Amino acid sequence: MFRLSGRKTIMIDFTRMDDFEIDEENQIIKCSPGAVWWEIEKKLNKKNLTLRVYPTSAPSSTVAGWIAQGGYGVGSLKYGGIADNVEKLRIADFSGVREVSGNELKYYLGMEGITGIITKAWVKVKEMEDMNYYGFHVSAREANKIVFAGDHYAGLFLDAGYVKLKNESFGTDMPEKDVLMVATTEKLDGDEGLGEEIWEKRFYPMRVRRLGPGLVAAENVLPADSIPAYLNRLKKMIKKPHGSEIWYSKGKKGAVLTFIPSDERKFLEYVLTWFNSIRALKTAKKMRGVPYSTGFYLSCEAKTVLGKDLDEIMKFKKVVDPKNQLNPGKVLPKGAMAWAMKITQKVIP
Repeated sequence: MFRLSGRKTIMIDFTRMDDFEIDEENQIIKCSPGAVWWEIEKKLNKKNLTLRVYPTSAPSSTVAGWIAQGGYGVGSLKYGGIADNVEKLRIADFSGVREVSGNELKYYLGMEGITGIITKAWVKVKEMEDMNYYGFHVSAREANKIVFAGDHYAGLFLDAGYVKLKNESFGTDMPEKDVLMVATTEKLDGDEGLGEEIWEKRFYPMRVRRLGPGLVAAENVLPADSIPAYLNRLKKMIKKPHGSEIWYSKGKKGAVLTFIPSDERKFLEYVLTWFNSIRALKTAKKMRGVPYSTGFYLSCEAKTVLGKDLDEIMKFKKVVDPKNQLNPGKVLPKGAMAWAMKITQKVIP
């Protein structure tokens, strides 16, 4: 483990706080922060329930981790991001422990622990349904028409570049063409075999890093109608082999994760490749997109991500953490890193 703060640091490990309870009647799970999503899913399935949304890292990622990070994943097409599926949180901060819900949740969802520590989460689940999985060899523009045409559960688009990376990484032989997978209770005129193959391999997209060895990623959320032009721009801009996957979300948008394998042992080459991540961010913003999250390196983008809530959240942070002891330097646009990344964006063409 490592720390980013130069000050003396206390690190909290929630690994053993991994219990959870299932409220079948109200379709809610009450989870401790270290509970693993896929362990929850397996227990839910035994009661004919299932998670509404979960991340592609579900086999190992934790409840509080995704809630604190924020974002989209499997099921977001119908149910939105994780923020849309949290009913209540129990928070520990310097004033004690309390439970928050409703409008107060915005002070903690996607805040990466800067306003308090999540010690319990109440997350919405749903009844299991018979799901069909369809594959379509279509362009990103055609994918938009299919994925938002019905009441579908999940939509995943892989561009040809990413399919090629997956084939090389996993030893598979999928046709190296743009492809859309739709998970739905409806009947569609698609390739079920192809859809099921993509569905079964939906986890751990970043394993293509073994091709580097190492990986530069660009993660941005864009309006669906901007995604085709964004992908075309990336193809012209990034000279190295790369590929993108898109998980669609309600509200006609998509979380675009772009992978560029690069040898992290070669410092200069890796840094030059990393510049493409900044270029992708700048391109996304020109197309009404936002970074997937801010974190430490993109805290300068807090206004872009949080919008009108930023000033209110900064005031709240000063109240609950006046000495800036909770994950300093993350999310909010303060400190040397925020300044450095702002300059970097201006310098990189």
